[in-house]
Amino acid sequence: MNRFFYSVHKWVSAAAFIQLAVWTVTGFLFAWIPQEKLKSTPVEGAHRAVLVDAPPVTVAGALEVGAAAAGGIESVELRGTPAGPFFIVRGDRATVRVDARTGELRPVGKGEAEAIARRDQPGGPPVRETTLVTDSPSIEYRDCEHGDCTLPVFRVALGDSAGTIIYVDAATGDVTARRNDTWRTYDFLWSLHIMDYKGRDDFNHLLIRCAAVLAMATVFSGMVILAIRATRWFRGRLGGRAKRASSA
Repeated sequence: MNRFFYSVHKWVSAAAFIQLAVWTVTGFLFAWIPQEKLKSTPVEGAHRAVLVDAPPVTVAGALEVGAAAAGGIESVELRGTPAGPFFIVRGDRATVRVDARTGELRPVGKGEAEAIARRDQPGGPPVRETTLVTDSPSIEYRDCEHGDCTLPVFRVALGDSAGTIIYVDAATGDVTARRNDTWRTYDFLWSLHIMDYKGRDDFNHLLIRCAAVLAMATVFSGMVILAIRATRWFRGRLGGRAKRASSA
């Protein structure tokens, strides 16, 4: 029986060793990576401006213009930005931006998206590359700032030392996600930790369940072996005392 538990422990430990090591190393690194470095902390208030006067276009006018493109109106918001005042009209089909000065639909262009991305980060780093993403975004575009990762979106890569990428909603100008090299490293480690190498968000799948069973088997067999050895040790101690007592 003892040999059986030793054999089980040896082979189960060998099977589980790599993933156990990965869990240990990634858990250690998670504890040491500062959370504030993950999302490229933005400049406070960089995308807001004070509305001194009421804009020429009224809410009713903005709703009339926005309804045709947005569908059934769900909400409307007047927003002051460095690029001017805008109404953000959200409908059941889409979200649109109406210029509060002219009453025209005005989606975010490439130049404005780059300006938003530069204002977002301290020092206004230069733009390295800008891409309009309309479908099939990369894996890093998830878990966004406002819940839903909206499309289309501008992916603005900044030329700073952190490798920062800012995602700007092409309809509203909102910053939907911030990514940098630290975040990408953390995300890769997370995929190893939860063993979801593609989606990186499922920690309740078959592969990790099998690994968890192996890990539990390793612990359980080790506890059995420890109990066996402890029992032998106590028996040896008691046997030694009995021999000394009888010889005395």
